[in-house]
Amino acid sequence: MRLRGLKHTIFTAALASSLFFSSGALPAQAQPAIQKYTVAAGDTLWLLSQRYGTTVEELKKLNSLTGTDLTPGQQLFLPVSLEAESISYTVQKGDTLFLIANRTGTGIESIKKASNLSSDALYPGQILRIPVAPSAYTAYVVKSGDSLWSIAREKQASVEMLKSINKLSDDNILAGQILLLPGASAAFPPEQEENAVDNTAENTAAVTLYRVKTGDTLAQIAAWFGTTVEAIYQTNQLHSDTLMPGQPLYIPKGRTAVKVSGPIGVKKEQYGEFLPWEWARWIYNPGAVATVIDWQTGKKFNIRHLGGSSHADSEPLTAADTAVMASLYPQGWSWSTRPVLLQLGSRLLAASIAGMPHSVESIKDNNFNGHFDLYFYNSRSHNTNQIQPEHQANVLAAAGLEAREANESAAQISARYDK
Repeated sequence: MRLRGLKHTIFTAALASSLFFSSGALPAQAQPAIQKYTVAAGDTLWLLSQRYGTTVEELKKLNSLTGTDLTPGQQLFLPVSLEAESISYTVQKGDTLFLIANRTGTGIESIKKASNLSSDALYPGQILRIPVAPSAYTAYVVKSGDSLWSIAREKQASVEMLKSINKLSDDNILAGQILLLPGASAAFPPEQEENAVDNTAENTAAVTLYRVKTGDTLAQIAAWFGTTVEAIYQTNQLHSDTLMPGQPLYIPKGRTAVKVSGPIGVKKEQYGEFLPWEWARWIYNPGAVATVIDWQTGKKFNIRHLGGSSHADSEPLTAADTAVMASLYPQGWSWSTRPVLLQLGSRLLAASIAGMPHSVESIKDNNFNGHFDLYFYNSRSHNTNQIQPEHQANVLAAAGLEAREANESAAQISARYDK
């Protein structure tokens, strides 16, 4: 094994430099540490700060970020609280054990065991313990002065093995960073635990379309169709176990997830994709985080889908997002409507919003008292169950379509997917 001549540098950041590590062993009491994390779809700095007990500014500082935009697959460092080889996680509204397990690459049963849970039920604000080391591995907290070379020498491993196990692209490590060290029976590299997504080729013949009915739960639907909750979650790219009447779900015909792209609408160049409400809600499902782009000004703000069976009740994600939205209504909040584009990953959907905070809310610190209405084509009012002409016109403007074109497209989309 050749270790000499390797470049090894330990980097310190604002947070890391404030940590004191007298030993690489993990003490019984909680200690600050740094965990590498891969951004998932729907993640925002605000959500990560709430889950891991930090702030947006700390995350930006630690990761040398100048803005708040994140990209799925992006690597971040998270300041975490580490105790007995597990980190602290605060449950957010819409979280489930399955979602948390998939985000963290940990098994559901491992989280339940570490958190002393007897059931799968969670509540917002609940503190969970997320194990950082799979079976046959141990966790090591990098000390100031450590390098991959020195750790490899001390632990009788190789630098390349440590890089592979920890998915490192170079030799740089951070003071306080949690590394996995292999035990005698460890795999090389470790595989994600039992909740890994089954990335099968797209096969819509392997799924059945089901429209949610009032009172349905994922557990009931899974039992009816002989599949699993996990498979339904993965197949439909859900962000919450909250279901809304009329919500479309693709139900796998087996017990593993099927990769489906879902409904595809009409997309004109320089306009938003046209999808009527009954299909747009498959993409923008409850708990999903998206970016609103105002059609007239180009101003952007982030939102989260709260719920709603007739249209998408949504909330600005942070106080900063509320401030941007408020700038679109200089005379004060009102029911006035505006055409918008809704960005979710690579999808840019034509939609419409109304600027009046009202009724229930789930985000308490965004300076927005309630939620606002977001409409797609053929969305309806909750109160009257009527299609709203102003919202319809806004969606058409954002999609670049005439009403006749939109109605024909809506019929074609339903004929193609409603099977």
